[in-house]
Amino acid sequence: MAKLEDVAKRAGVSTATVSKVLSNTPYFTESTRQRVMRAVEELGYVPNLAARALAAGKTSIIAVVFPHVYDGVFQDPHTLHILQGIEAECTQRGYNILLSTPRLTPDGVDEHYLRLIQSGYIDGIIALDNVPIYSVLEPIRSKSIPVVNLGTHPSEHYVHTNDYSGGFQLMQHLLELGHRAIGIISVPNDLNLSANHRMEGLRAAAQAAGVDFDALPIAEGDFSITSGAACADLLLQQFPTLTAFVCLNDRMAMGAVQLVHRIGRRVPDDISVVGYDDIPMAAVFDPPLTTIDAHAPTRGRDATRMLFDVLNGKFPDPVVYPVDLIVRESSTHT
Repeated sequence: MAKLEDVAKRAGVSTATVSKVLSNTPYFTESTRQRVMRAVEELGYVPNLAARALAAGKTSIIAVVFPHVYDGVFQDPHTLHILQGIEAECTQRGYNILLSTPRLTPDGVDEHYLRLIQSGYIDGIIALDNVPIYSVLEPIRSKSIPVVNLGTHPSEHYVHTNDYSGGFQLMQHLLELGHRAIGIISVPNDLNLSANHRMEGLRAAAQAAGVDFDALPIAEGDFSITSGAACADLLLQQFPTLTAFVCLNDRMAMGAVQLVHRIGRRVPDDISVVGYDDIPMAAVFDPPLTTIDAHAPTRGRDATRMLFDVLNGKFPDPVVYPVDLIVRESSTHT
């Protein structure tokens, strides 16, 4: 296996010059850079990343922290949509990502996560810190690790969406279509802070229209398609005259649609169904879902750009994204 010294000898430069060229340090002529890179290619030299990190004081690794709550991160299209934006920006800048999915309890996080943040192996963290029982950022507060939060626990640097507005828009949409017998498919209030804000928006829109929000039937799922179907089934058994479901994410909305079809009724002719997040499948589902576009990939990219600004000594302003109501074929007039 070729060594750094072999590359330096082949290129006719010092080992320090090779190290600096490979670290993208400026102030070298293009001819020098080309000689070094040609020698690297000819010799098949692979840099020792651990040694380079020790010398440079950075690892070029960003930890992406998505706490494990209701199901695995790879089962949630919305989370993957966010991750898509993070990965694209990190790759463009020559960084790698390390995905961490800590388990949370009211007492804290698991030992694997604690070892990660104590390891010195990461340059920064992007966290979807949204679980009410505990903040994954809490163990980091005494560390000097730069952090950008995509969730809603307190953080100096964050990229949020206006979930309150999203909830308001969904309820307002159904009310403007004439619906008053509306079932709500939610999640427990100790599961997700963003979902809680969506519920506050639903309540505000109902109250603004003179509708008693507390009289609307609610069932709690866990964001999954299966739970959405189970909630819809429960609500329709108890309240068979419902004309609409408002769901706190698209997967539960899809489950509700499947249940309505399974019992021989139609969406939206018999029951309108709206979701939240605008995951990729929402536009091609049958029928295409009315939902809230939370701009997931853009948020992932912008959170990553914000983190690199922090790493470069800048002080970026926090960002709160507006959200957009996307009206499709799953909702109609009552």
